[in-house]
Amino acid sequence: MRTPLRILGCVALAAPLLATGCGGDARSDGELVISVWDDGREETSIDVAAREFEKANAGVTVTVKKTPFDQHLQALRRQLGTGQAPDVALTVLGYGESGTSRSLADKGLLTDLGGASWAGEIPKEFGSVVGDGSKVYGFPIDSMAIGVFAKKGTPEPETFSDVLTRCRDAAADGKAAFAMAGHEASKMPHIVGFALAGSAVYADDPAYDEKRLKDQVTFAGTAGWVKAVERYKEMVDADCFAEGAAGATREAAARALGEGEAEMVVAPTVTLPLWQAAAPDETFTMFPFPGADDPARVRVPAGPSSGLVVPTKASAPELAKKFIDHYAADRVRYTKLDGAVPAIPAGPDAERVPGYAAALEPYIQDGKTSPIMDQHWPNPELITAFDGGLVKIMNGGSGPADVLESMDAAWTTKAP
Repeated sequence: MRTPLRILGCVALAAPLLATGCGGDARSDGELVISVWDDGREETSIDVAAREFEKANAGVTVTVKKTPFDQHLQALRRQLGTGQAPDVALTVLGYGESGTSRSLADKGLLTDLGGASWAGEIPKEFGSVVGDGSKVYGFPIDSMAIGVFAKKGTPEPETFSDVLTRCRDAAADGKAAFAMAGHEASKMPHIVGFALAGSAVYADDPAYDEKRLKDQVTFAGTAGWVKAVERYKEMVDADCFAEGAAGATREAAARALGEGEAEMVVAPTVTLPLWQAAAPDETFTMFPFPGADDPARVRVPAGPSSGLVVPTKASAPELAKKFIDHYAADRVRYTKLDGAVPAIPAGPDAERVPGYAAALEPYIQDGKTSPIMDQHWPNPELITAFDGGLVKIMNGGSGPADVLESMDAAWTTKAP
Protein backbone atom coordinates (compact mmCIF):
# COMPACT_ATOMS: atom_id res chain seq x y z
CA MET A 1 0.00 0.00 0.00
CA ARG A 2 1.41 3.43 -0.97
CA THR A 3 2.51 5.64 1.91
CA PRO A 4 0.60 8.96 1.86
CA LEU A 5 2.18 12.38 1.54
CA ARG A 6 4.11 13.34 4.66
CA ILE A 7 4.53 16.91 5.86
CA LEU A 8 7.24 17.34 8.47
CA GLY A 9 7.87 20.51 10.45
CA CYS A 10 11.39 21.36 11.60
CA VAL A 11 11.39 23.40 14.77
CA ALA A 12 14.21 25.66 15.92
CA LEU A 13 16.75 22.96 16.72
CA ALA A 14 20.48 23.08 17.18
CA ALA A 15 22.53 23.93 14.12
CA PRO A 16 23.96 20.43 13.57
CA LEU A 17 20.48 18.96 13.37
CA LEU A 18 19.27 21.70 11.04
CA ALA A 19 22.25 21.05 8.81
CA THR A 20 20.99 17.57 8.12
CA GLY A 21 17.37 18.59 7.55
CA CYS A 22 15.84 17.45 10.86
CA GLY A 23 17.92 14.33 11.04
CA GLY A 24 18.04 13.28 7.39
CA ASP A 25 15.53 10.42 7.04
CA ALA A 26 16.70 7.42 5.02
CA ARG A 27 15.38 7.38 1.45
CA SER A 28 13.51 4.61 -0.32
CA ASP A 29 12.95 4.10 -4.02
CA GLY A 30 10.22 6.34 -5.33
CA GLU A 31 10.51 8.85 -2.47
CA LEU A 32 10.75 12.54 -3.25
CA VAL A 33 11.85 14.97 -0.53
CA ILE A 34 10.92 18.64 -0.89
CA SER A 35 12.37 21.29 1.42
CA VAL A 36 10.34 24.48 1.90
CA TRP A 37 9.98 27.28 4.43
CA ASP A 38 7.05 27.40 6.82
CA ASP A 39 4.90 30.50 6.37
CA GLY A 40 2.46 29.56 9.12
CA ARG A 41 -0.24 28.04 6.93
CA GLU A 42 -1.37 24.46 7.27
CA GLU A 43 -1.35 23.97 3.51
CA THR A 44 0.42 25.77 0.67
CA SER A 45 0.50 25.26 -3.08
CA ILE A 46 3.53 22.97 -2.64
CA ASP A 47 1.55 20.73 -0.27
CA VAL A 48 -1.33 20.51 -2.74
CA ALA A 49 0.98 19.91 -5.71
CA ALA A 50 2.82 17.20 -3.76
CA ARG A 51 -0.40 15.40 -2.90
CA GLU A 52 -1.63 15.56 -6.48
CA PHE A 53 1.75 14.44 -7.80
CA GLU A 54 1.57 11.37 -5.58
CA LYS A 55 -1.92 10.61 -6.87
CA ALA A 56 -0.77 10.90 -10.49
CA ASN A 57 2.31 8.74 -9.95
CA ALA A 58 1.58 5.38 -8.37
CA GLY A 59 4.27 4.17 -6.01
CA VAL A 60 5.70 7.63 -5.37
CA THR A 61 5.86 9.09 -1.87
CA VAL A 62 6.41 12.81 -1.39
CA THR A 63 7.75 14.19 1.88
CA VAL A 64 7.47 17.95 2.39
CA LYS A 65 9.90 19.17 5.06
CA LYS A 66 9.24 22.60 6.49
CA THR A 67 11.67 24.87 8.30
CA PRO A 68 10.82 28.24 9.91
CA PHE A 69 11.33 30.99 7.36
CA ASP A 70 14.08 32.73 9.33
CA GLN A 71 16.18 29.53 9.26
CA HIS A 72 15.35 27.99 5.90
CA LEU A 73 17.92 29.58 3.58
CA GLN A 74 20.81 29.07 5.99
CA ALA A 75 19.82 25.46 6.61
CA LEU A 76 19.41 24.82 2.88
CA ARG A 77 22.92 26.04 2.10
CA ARG A 78 24.35 23.61 4.66
CA GLN A 79 22.19 20.71 3.48
CA LEU A 80 23.25 21.08 -0.15
CA GLY A 81 26.87 20.74 0.85
CA THR A 82 26.22 17.39 2.55
CA GLY A 83 24.76 14.05 1.62
CA GLN A 84 21.41 15.14 3.10
CA ALA A 85 20.28 17.36 0.24
CA PRO A 86 16.55 17.34 -0.60
CA ASP A 87 15.42 16.43 -4.11
CA VAL A 88 13.55 19.70 -4.62
CA ALA A 89 13.99 22.89 -2.63
CA LEU A 90 12.08 26.14 -2.42
CA THR A 91 14.37 29.14 -2.32
CA VAL A 92 14.57 32.82 -3.15
CA LEU A 93 15.63 33.53 -6.72
CA GLY A 94 18.67 35.50 -7.80
CA TYR A 95 21.48 36.52 -5.50
CA GLY A 96 21.08 38.17 -2.11
CA GLU A 97 22.04 35.47 0.39
CA SER A 98 24.13 32.30 0.46
CA GLY A 99 21.02 30.13 0.17
CA THR A 100 19.46 31.84 -2.86
CA SER A 101 19.39 30.25 -6.30
CA ARG A 102 22.22 32.13 -8.06
CA SER A 103 24.49 31.91 -5.02
CA LEU A 104 23.93 28.15 -4.82
CA ALA A 105 24.37 27.71 -8.57
CA ASP A 106 27.67 29.60 -8.55
CA LYS A 107 28.95 27.02 -6.06
CA GLY A 108 27.96 24.15 -8.36
CA LEU A 109 25.19 23.01 -6.02
CA LEU A 110 22.23 23.16 -8.44
CA THR A 111 21.17 21.20 -11.52
CA ASP A 112 20.55 22.92 -14.87
CA LEU A 113 16.82 22.81 -15.66
CA GLY A 114 17.14 24.52 -19.03
CA GLY A 115 15.84 21.48 -20.92
CA ALA A 116 12.36 21.78 -19.41
CA SER A 117 9.51 22.92 -21.66
CA TRP A 118 8.66 25.82 -19.33
CA ALA A 119 12.21 27.23 -19.49
CA GLY A 120 11.58 28.81 -22.89
CA GLU A 121 8.57 30.71 -21.52
CA ILE A 122 10.47 32.59 -18.79
CA PRO A 123 10.25 36.38 -19.40
CA LYS A 124 13.55 37.75 -20.71
CA GLU A 125 13.84 40.27 -17.89
CA PHE A 126 13.97 37.38 -15.42
CA GLY A 127 16.84 35.63 -17.21
CA SER A 128 19.67 36.86 -14.97
CA VAL A 129 17.66 36.01 -11.85
CA VAL A 130 16.79 32.39 -12.68
CA GLY A 131 20.04 31.56 -14.50
CA ASP A 132 23.34 32.80 -15.85
CA GLY A 133 22.34 33.36 -19.46
CA SER A 134 23.20 29.88 -20.68
CA LYS A 135 21.64 27.74 -17.94
CA VAL A 136 18.41 27.85 -15.93
CA TYR A 137 18.76 26.89 -12.29
CA GLY A 138 15.30 27.59 -10.93
CA PHE A 139 11.66 27.36 -11.88
CA PRO A 140 10.22 30.79 -10.94
CA ILE A 141 7.03 30.09 -9.03
CA ASP A 142 5.66 33.52 -8.36
CA SER A 143 6.17 37.15 -9.18
CA MET A 144 6.29 39.74 -6.45
CA ALA A 145 6.02 43.48 -6.08
CA ILE A 146 6.85 45.57 -3.03
CA GLY A 147 4.17 47.92 -1.74
CA VAL A 148 2.17 48.71 1.38
CA PHE A 149 -0.26 46.26 2.98
CA ALA A 150 -3.10 47.72 5.04
CA LYS A 151 -6.54 46.71 6.14
CA LYS A 152 -9.20 47.73 3.64
CA GLY A 153 -10.30 51.31 4.22
CA THR A 154 -6.99 52.51 5.67
CA PRO A 155 -6.18 55.98 4.23
CA GLU A 156 -3.22 55.89 1.84
CA PRO A 157 -0.34 58.39 2.16
CA GLU A 158 0.25 59.94 -1.26
CA THR A 159 3.70 61.46 -0.80
CA PHE A 160 6.74 60.82 1.35
CA SER A 161 5.86 63.90 3.37
CA ASP A 162 2.47 62.30 3.99
CA VAL A 163 4.26 59.19 5.26
CA LEU A 164 6.17 61.18 7.86
CA THR A 165 3.01 62.99 8.95
CA ARG A 166 1.16 59.68 9.36
CA CYS A 167 4.05 58.35 11.42
CA ARG A 168 4.00 61.30 13.83
CA ASP A 169 0.21 61.20 14.15
CA ALA A 170 0.17 57.45 14.81
CA ALA A 171 2.93 57.77 17.41
CA ALA A 172 0.94 60.49 19.18
CA ASP A 173 -1.93 57.98 19.41
CA GLY A 174 0.34 55.33 20.89
CA LYS A 175 0.59 53.31 17.68
CA ALA A 176 3.09 52.77 14.86
CA ALA A 177 2.30 53.75 11.31
CA PHE A 178 4.35 50.81 10.00
CA ALA A 179 4.87 47.33 11.42
CA MET A 180 8.56 46.47 11.47
CA ALA A 181 10.80 43.59 12.50
CA GLY A 182 14.54 44.09 12.72
CA HIS A 183 15.35 40.63 14.06
CA GLU A 184 18.11 38.87 12.13
CA ALA A 185 16.81 37.28 8.90
CA SER A 186 13.40 39.00 9.16
CA LYS A 187 14.26 40.85 5.91
CA MET A 188 11.85 43.69 6.70
CA PRO A 189 14.28 46.66 7.10
CA HIS A 190 15.83 46.25 3.66
CA ILE A 191 12.40 45.84 2.06
CA VAL A 192 11.60 49.39 3.21
CA GLY A 193 15.05 50.38 1.94
CA PHE A 194 14.24 48.89 -1.46
CA ALA A 195 10.93 50.75 -1.60
CA LEU A 196 12.75 54.02 -0.91
CA ALA A 197 15.59 53.29 -3.35
CA GLY A 198 13.13 52.44 -6.10
CA SER A 199 12.00 56.05 -6.22
CA ALA A 200 15.28 57.70 -5.22
CA VAL A 201 17.69 55.72 -7.44
CA TYR A 202 15.90 53.98 -10.30
CA ALA A 203 13.56 56.81 -11.28
CA ASP A 204 16.70 58.59 -12.51
CA ASP A 205 18.81 55.60 -13.54
CA PRO A 206 16.89 52.41 -14.44
CA ALA A 207 20.18 50.75 -15.48
CA TYR A 208 21.89 51.39 -12.15
CA ASP A 209 22.42 47.70 -11.35
CA GLU A 210 24.27 47.11 -14.61
CA LYS A 211 26.59 50.02 -13.82
CA ARG A 212 27.20 48.73 -10.31
CA LEU A 213 28.09 45.28 -11.64
CA LYS A 214 30.67 46.96 -13.89
CA ASP A 215 32.06 48.96 -10.94
CA GLN A 216 31.17 52.21 -12.70
CA VAL A 217 29.37 53.56 -9.62
CA THR A 218 29.34 53.07 -5.85
CA PHE A 219 26.54 53.12 -3.32
CA ALA A 220 28.09 55.83 -1.16
CA GLY A 221 28.84 57.92 -4.25
CA THR A 222 25.31 57.72 -5.66
CA ALA A 223 23.05 60.60 -4.65
CA GLY A 224 19.93 58.47 -4.97
CA TRP A 225 21.21 55.83 -2.55
CA VAL A 226 22.25 58.52 -0.10
CA LYS A 227 18.76 60.01 -0.31
CA ALA A 228 17.09 56.61 0.13
CA VAL A 229 18.96 55.80 3.35
CA GLU A 230 18.54 59.35 4.64
CA ARG A 231 14.80 58.96 4.14
CA TYR A 232 14.89 55.72 6.09
CA LYS A 233 16.47 57.63 8.97
CA GLU A 234 13.76 60.28 8.61
CA MET A 235 11.19 57.52 9.06
CA VAL A 236 12.98 56.32 12.19
CA ASP A 237 13.17 59.87 13.56
CA ALA A 238 9.45 60.35 12.84
CA ASP A 239 8.65 57.25 14.96
CA CYS A 240 7.32 55.31 11.99
CA PHE A 241 8.21 52.06 13.77
CA ALA A 242 7.30 50.94 17.27
CA GLU A 243 9.76 51.07 20.13
CA GLY A 244 11.63 47.77 20.20
CA ALA A 245 10.95 47.05 16.52
CA ALA A 246 14.69 46.65 15.89
CA GLY A 247 14.64 43.36 17.79
CA ALA A 248 11.15 42.16 16.84
CA THR A 249 10.39 39.10 14.70
CA ARG A 250 8.21 38.97 11.59
CA GLU A 251 5.55 37.16 13.58
CA ALA A 252 5.51 39.98 16.15
CA ALA A 253 5.19 42.52 13.35
CA ALA A 254 2.28 40.54 11.92
CA ARG A 255 0.54 40.51 15.30
CA ALA A 256 1.02 44.27 15.60
CA LEU A 257 -0.63 44.80 12.22
CA GLY A 258 -3.39 42.30 12.93
CA GLU A 259 -4.23 43.75 16.34
CA GLY A 260 -4.20 47.35 15.13
CA GLU A 261 -1.03 48.40 16.95
CA ALA A 262 0.43 49.21 13.52
CA GLU A 263 -1.51 50.69 10.60
CA MET A 264 0.49 49.47 7.60
CA VAL A 265 3.48 47.39 6.58
CA VAL A 266 5.89 47.66 3.63
CA ALA A 267 6.23 44.17 2.21
CA PRO A 268 6.21 42.03 -0.95
CA THR A 269 2.91 40.79 -2.34
CA VAL A 270 3.88 37.18 -1.63
CA THR A 271 3.82 37.80 2.14
CA LEU A 272 0.02 38.20 2.32
CA PRO A 273 -0.40 34.84 4.16
CA LEU A 274 1.72 36.16 7.04
CA TRP A 275 -0.43 39.25 7.58
CA GLN A 276 -3.69 37.46 6.85
CA ALA A 277 -2.94 34.76 9.43
CA ALA A 278 -2.68 37.47 12.09
CA ALA A 279 -6.09 38.92 11.15
CA PRO A 280 -8.08 36.20 9.35
CA ASP A 281 -11.32 38.17 9.38
CA GLU A 282 -9.82 41.28 7.80
CA THR A 283 -9.45 42.15 4.12
CA PHE A 284 -6.02 43.44 3.16
CA THR A 285 -5.23 45.58 0.14
CA MET A 286 -1.99 47.00 -1.23
CA PHE A 287 -0.91 50.34 -2.65
CA PRO A 288 2.45 51.76 -3.80
CA PHE A 289 4.85 53.05 -1.17
CA PRO A 290 5.30 56.78 -1.88
CA GLY A 291 9.06 57.01 -1.69
CA ALA A 292 9.08 60.54 -3.13
CA ASP A 293 7.04 63.72 -2.89
CA ASP A 294 6.63 63.78 -6.68
CA PRO A 295 4.19 60.98 -7.62
CA ALA A 296 5.80 60.76 -11.06
CA ARG A 297 9.01 59.51 -9.43
CA VAL A 298 7.42 56.68 -7.46
CA ARG A 299 8.63 53.25 -8.55
CA VAL A 300 7.43 49.80 -7.49
CA PRO A 301 10.19 47.19 -6.97
CA ALA A 302 9.08 44.06 -8.83
CA GLY A 303 10.43 40.77 -10.10
CA PRO A 304 10.34 37.01 -9.65
CA SER A 305 10.23 35.87 -6.04
CA SER A 306 10.59 32.25 -4.98
CA GLY A 307 11.52 29.26 -7.09
CA LEU A 308 12.03 25.52 -7.11
CA VAL A 309 15.53 24.13 -7.60
CA VAL A 310 17.06 20.67 -7.87
CA PRO A 311 20.31 20.12 -5.93
CA THR A 312 23.16 18.38 -7.74
CA LYS A 313 23.24 15.91 -4.83
CA ALA A 314 19.52 15.10 -5.05
CA SER A 315 18.78 11.40 -4.56
CA ALA A 316 15.99 11.41 -7.16
CA PRO A 317 16.85 14.14 -9.70
CA GLU A 318 14.64 12.87 -12.53
CA LEU A 319 11.65 12.52 -10.22
CA ALA A 320 12.43 16.02 -8.93
CA LYS A 321 12.36 17.46 -12.46
CA LYS A 322 9.10 15.64 -13.10
CA PHE A 323 7.56 17.25 -10.01
CA ILE A 324 8.62 20.72 -11.15
CA ASP A 325 7.13 20.05 -14.60
CA HIS A 326 3.93 18.98 -12.85
CA TYR A 327 3.81 22.24 -10.88
CA ALA A 328 4.64 24.33 -13.96
CA ALA A 329 1.82 22.79 -15.99
CA ASP A 330 -0.79 23.95 -13.45
CA ARG A 331 1.04 27.00 -12.13
CA VAL A 332 -1.89 29.43 -12.36
CA ARG A 333 -4.05 27.36 -10.02
CA TYR A 334 -1.22 26.56 -7.66
CA THR A 335 0.03 30.12 -7.21
CA LYS A 336 -3.54 31.31 -6.71
CA LEU A 337 -3.68 29.07 -3.64
CA ASP A 338 -0.84 31.18 -2.23
CA GLY A 339 -2.56 34.45 -3.09
CA ALA A 340 0.04 35.09 -5.80
CA VAL A 341 0.40 35.11 -9.57
CA PRO A 342 2.79 32.93 -11.60
CA ALA A 343 6.13 34.42 -12.56
CA ILE A 344 5.74 32.84 -16.00
CA PRO A 345 2.55 34.57 -17.22
CA ALA A 346 -0.26 32.40 -18.51
CA GLY A 347 -0.69 34.76 -21.46
CA PRO A 348 0.06 38.30 -22.71
CA ASP A 349 -2.94 39.78 -20.89
CA ALA A 350 -2.43 37.89 -17.64
CA GLU A 351 -2.33 39.88 -14.41
CA ARG A 352 1.15 40.59 -13.05
CA VAL A 353 -0.08 41.10 -9.47
CA PRO A 354 -2.88 39.49 -7.43
CA GLY A 355 -6.27 41.18 -7.18
CA TYR A 356 -5.62 42.60 -3.71
CA ALA A 357 -2.62 44.48 -5.17
CA ALA A 358 -4.49 45.91 -8.18
CA ALA A 359 -3.26 49.42 -7.32
CA LEU A 360 0.27 48.28 -8.24
CA GLU A 361 -0.73 46.96 -11.68
CA PRO A 362 -0.57 50.34 -13.54
CA TYR A 363 3.00 50.86 -12.35
CA ILE A 364 4.06 47.47 -13.68
CA GLN A 365 2.19 47.88 -16.96
CA ASP A 366 3.72 51.36 -17.48
CA GLY A 367 7.23 50.23 -16.61
CA LYS A 368 7.38 52.36 -13.45
CA THR A 369 9.27 49.66 -11.60
CA SER A 370 12.69 48.95 -10.19
CA PRO A 371 14.44 45.62 -9.66
CA ILE A 372 14.33 43.58 -6.48
CA MET A 373 17.80 44.92 -5.85
CA ASP A 374 19.59 42.20 -3.93
CA GLN A 375 18.74 39.71 -6.67
CA HIS A 376 21.57 41.39 -8.59
CA TRP A 377 24.07 41.66 -5.71
CA PRO A 378 26.49 38.69 -6.01
CA ASN A 379 28.00 38.87 -2.52
CA PRO A 380 25.62 37.57 0.19
CA GLU A 381 27.40 39.82 2.69
CA LEU A 382 25.99 42.86 0.90
CA ILE A 383 22.38 42.38 1.96
CA THR A 384 23.61 41.58 5.47
CA ALA A 385 25.47 44.89 5.54
CA PHE A 386 22.41 46.77 4.23
CA ASP A 387 19.92 45.11 6.55
CA GLY A 388 22.23 45.32 9.56
CA GLY A 389 23.03 48.96 8.85
CA LEU A 390 19.37 49.89 8.74
CA VAL A 391 18.80 48.13 12.06
CA LYS A 392 21.70 50.11 13.54
CA ILE A 393 19.99 53.29 12.37
CA MET A 394 16.88 52.16 14.22
CA ASN A 395 19.02 51.69 17.34
CA GLY A 396 20.71 55.06 16.90
CA GLY A 397 24.11 53.51 16.34
CA SER A 398 24.79 54.27 12.69
CA GLY A 399 24.21 56.86 9.99
CA PRO A 400 23.36 56.70 6.27
CA ALA A 401 26.98 57.16 5.19
CA ASP A 402 28.08 54.27 7.42
CA VAL A 403 25.51 51.95 5.83
CA LEU A 404 26.48 52.75 2.25
CA GLU A 405 30.21 52.61 2.92
CA SER A 406 29.80 49.18 4.51
CA MET A 407 27.94 48.03 1.39
CA ASP A 408 30.73 49.26 -0.87
CA ALA A 409 33.27 47.50 1.33
CA ALA A 410 31.34 44.23 0.93
CA TRP A 411 30.82 44.65 -2.81
CA THR A 412 32.19 42.16 -5.31
CA THR A 413 31.21 41.52 -8.92
CA LYS A 414 31.41 37.77 -8.37
CA ALA A 415 30.00 35.65 -5.57
CA PRO A 416 32.79 34.68 -3.15
